Amino acid sequence: MVALAKVAFAQGLYVALTLTALTYTFFSFVAHYAQDNASFNTVSRSIVRLVAIGALLATLGAEAVLLSTRTPVPMASTEHTLSLVYTFAAWFLMCLRKRLLVVDLFSLSVLAIVLGGPVLVIEVVSGTATRIYIPQVVRLVIALLLLVDSARWLRKTSRPEQKLDDEAQPLLADSASARSSHSSFDSNTLGADSPVKNQSDRDSDTASVASDASEDDFDSAASRLRRSGSWIEYLGNFKVFLPSLIPRNDVKVQACLVICILAVLTGRALTIIVPQQLGRVADELVSGTLPIKALLVYYLLTLLDGDCGIGFVEKLTKIPVQQFSFKKLSNLAFSHVMSLEMNFHDSQDSAEVMKAVEQGEALTNILDTAILEMMPTVLDTGTAFVVLYAKFNAAVAVTMVTAAVLFLTVEIVTSSWNIDNRRRVTKAERRQTRIMHQAVQGWRTVSAFNMFSHERRRYGDAVGANNRAKFDWGVRDAYIEAILGVIMPTTFFCLALILAREIYAGRASPGDFVFLVQYWEMLLWPLKYLSQDYRYLMKDLIDAERLLALLKTEPKITDDPDAVPLGPVKGEVRFEHVDFAYDARKGALHDVNISAAPGETIALVGATGAGKSTITKLLMRYYDITGGRITIDGTDIRSVTQGSLRDVIGLVPQDPLLFNATIMENLRYARLSATDEQIHDACRAAAIHEHILSFPDGYATKILVLDAGQIVESGTHQELLRRRGKYYSLWENQRGGMLEAETPETEADE
Repeated sequence: MVALAKVAFAQGLYVALTLTALTYTFFSFVAHYAQDNASFNTVSRSIVRLVAIGALLATLGAEAVLLSTRTPVPMASTEHTLSLVYTFAAWFLMCLRKRLLVVDLFSLSVLAIVLGGPVLVIEVVSGTATRIYIPQVVRLVIALLLLVDSARWLRKTSRPEQKLDDEAQPLLADSASARSSHSSFDSNTLGADSPVKNQSDRDSDTASVASDASEDDFDSAASRLRRSGSWIEYLGNFKVFLPSLIPRNDVKVQACLVICILAVLTGRALTIIVPQQLGRVADELVSGTLPIKALLVYYLLTLLDGDCGIGFVEKLTKIPVQQFSFKKLSNLAFSHVMSLEMNFHDSQDSAEVMKAVEQGEALTNILDTAILEMMPTVLDTGTAFVVLYAKFNAAVAVTMVTAAVLFLTVEIVTSSWNIDNRRRVTKAERRQTRIMHQAVQGWRTVSAFNMFSHERRRYGDAVGANNRAKFDWGVRDAYIEAILGVIMPTTFFCLALILAREIYAGRASPGDFVFLVQYWEMLLWPLKYLSQDYRYLMKDLIDAERLLALLKTEPKITDDPDAVPLGPVKGEVRFEHVDFAYDARKGALHDVNISAAPGETIALVGATGAGKSTITKLLMRYYDITGGRITIDGTDIRSVTQGSLRDVIGLVPQDPLLFNATIMENLRYARLSATDEQIHDACRAAAIHEHILSFPDGYATKILVLDAGQIVESGTHQELLRRRGKYYSLWENQRGGMLEAETPETEADE
């Protein structure tokens, strides 16, 4: 009895040593693959260290030879041999690095001492083969020396103190320190006094080139960050999305998520039960019994495990979870974009921003992929080891786990080959969308200069670049699938060979072989999906990098913490020694003093670029002044909330912007609660009510606009804005007091 207990304990130690060596090697590889070893605490491959490690590897080989010559064969020989093989592999793979990682040296030394020591004690107590003590004692001494050496180096800093300047920069640098105020998202800058989006079509190619250059810089930063060993830092940037992915306050979604997880766990149990039941059917057939009852049970279990059972519940409960993430993420992105100031919106291509939001919505699948797809497969792998070890032997169990680890390792290596290709695809898609948006938005300019062939060529080139990027990504993905396709049949061949030997020796039944075939099929597809899920997860993260940069862009114009609503005003506006510059290198306004009493009309006259529109933008607080102050009724506009400030200012811009909706809907936009009668009264006060009624559809007339609310027609619709009374000031009678800011019709674009 005592002898059996010793054997069982030894088998457990050997299996623990095997699994620990395998899993540590895998996770160490994942943590450091394709990254610069100089970013970690490393030591040189000195002659002394290499000789010590070589001697340790020699002891493992010597022990394997001595074990193979033992007679009779020890009961734990299989587990013992596997532990030697996997320990050898762990140390050998560590030596393949250009520099030795201190954490690997330390961890493997601890593993050799903590698990190797008890093994030596068991061998001594058993006293069956004294020669095997020698390599074990030598290995423990060498491991102890390497442990002391690595512990000394672990006290040193884990990262070098000096970095290259560009590598020291975070992936998502503060916008203020970048090339422009929003260069973390794009490289377009707001020059002097003119917004970029109003540039003529001839500048669109230049803007595209600048945007592409910014994307290249961003992609390089992302690649450097991953190679520098900052995967945790890289993934940590995505924590901004967690509130949109985790249903913390939604009880219904939480309940669906819990039910879905329970369904997934039930499916994991059925993964074992269904093959076992099929094995019983095979055993009954071999024994000459008609397995009707066993077949019926197998049929019912298969239904429960299929899409009409647990799968049906899982799919239903996933829907609210996915919709929750989509809703939260979409609202988060939209709200953040709308909260950014005029500088951002003037310096970005709206198509680029919308495409970034669209691509970032791929993150809505991350909860489903990580928790409901990848985690169950990891659980399956661990459960499969326990089941196969208990039902067969360590060789079968370790072979299966090794195949899973090898499959994931190859997946990680091959997927990294395609990351740059995937980034090229997402960049090409954004560029194609941007060019199409520019051409459609600028149709009038394209038509006026007869540049249709030029725009067709530009768009065709963008589509071609998109196709080439997708082709490269697809071809590389096909090669990856082919490589991965070799692993699984090879693994099953090894498993089947081992089990056939067990059946031939009488230690297993034919039903066990049927169990293995069925169980392998049920494990195979999750493992394949796990590799695909990993690729999809990487794809989603890459696609979301632009949205992440967008969400990291902080608004520069914000309400003061002590800001209060402005409230009703008389309308006295004062500019007191105001200074302002779009670019620090060139001022736009200097020492401007303006005083406008309530009811007074002020005309600003000057050449293009003199700053007339700038004064209006500063009054609306689209930008903050750099000197002096602006007051309304003696109150500094920086001390009140932006919403209340703009609520009391009526503005008719030189390029009026309307929504692509009816006249009634555009008029009601200023006050959504207004009744039709109130709108009619306001229009009568502005002397345009009868004019609107002269249209065939009256207030239901659709106002035609191009993109960004730019009016297409210059006749009757434009007249609605330029008659006395003005569009926004139609609510003057209802508000009881109004401050108006106007840009003259004759003013040229600045």
